[in-house]
Amino acid sequence: MPAARHPRPRTAQRPRPRITLDQLHTFMAVAENEHVTAAAEALRMSQGSVSAALSRLEETLGLPLFHRVGRNIRLTDVGRALRHLASRTLDDVSAIEELTAGYLAFERGEVTVVAGRVIGTYRLSGWLAPFVRNHPEIAVHLTLAPVQAALDMLETGSADIAVLGSYVRNAGLETMALERTDLVIVVAAQHPLATSTAPLRELHAHRYLAHEQGSATRTRASLALRGHADDSHVIELEEGALMAALLAGIGFAVMPRSLVDAHISHRRLVVLRGSGHPVTQQFTAVRRAALHTPAVHELWRHLATVADYASAHE
Repeated sequence: MPAARHPRPRTAQRPRPRITLDQLHTFMAVAENEHVTAAAEALRMSQGSVSAALSRLEETLGLPLFHRVGRNIRLTDVGRALRHLASRTLDDVSAIEELTAGYLAFERGEVTVVAGRVIGTYRLSGWLAPFVRNHPEIAVHLTLAPVQAALDMLETGSADIAVLGSYVRNAGLETMALERTDLVIVVAAQHPLATSTAPLRELHAHRYLAHEQGSATRTRASLALRGHADDSHVIELEEGALMAALLAGIGFAVMPRSLVDAHISHRRLVVLRGSGHPVTQQFTAVRRAALHTPAVHELWRHLATVADYASAHE
């Protein structure tokens, strides 16, 4: 079968323009003043430069645009048609420039943040809340996604900043460590493992509440479990459901310590001891190494204060 033909992009189908915006701008000044010298003064150009620009425009189009009447000039029929089109074109260019100004302005700013499911569910809202309160003019959009999907959104421009549960070493990306914490195996205070003298040896007999596939925490959890849960019945849960199941005593889970410290302090959760060397997890902010809008830059600066606070309390 013949190979499928893909339509060419419309940009490739358009011929390259032979006239310039400067030529149209000069033409409009002459058309409005009906005098080359007056147009040159308005444009702060020499009379010769204005005349040369008009000649090049007429030569390019192959059409007469003006009648010379003494020292004044009048538009031909073609010139009047061009004036209408040129005015509309220059208005569109002004709209583009206004769009650029609005894009760079705080009052129209917006930021799209994509986060890993664990950090996005348990931590990110608390980090973002002061920024949202202090910058009500900036719209913040938040999406949760697995790590690879989050990186894809970042690289394609669908997201401005990603907050992930792992360190990222990708060319073209700028990273900032927000928080480091140990991973701990936890159960509800009423769970049988909470009072066991050798809980790791008994993990296989209990349900393992696992984070979703693609989660950075799920990947590092295996290091904390060290094979003790290989024979456990695995229940994979969305993050909100996982915490509810954990607190209800349905099974054990591996959690970043900083995310469950309050539950541990209030004795709702118990850390199972004897897991050997600690396994740490790092939460990282990531953005493209490129020019960013003021809104994105301001959120990045805010996240730097989160990182500084976390470092001061480690």
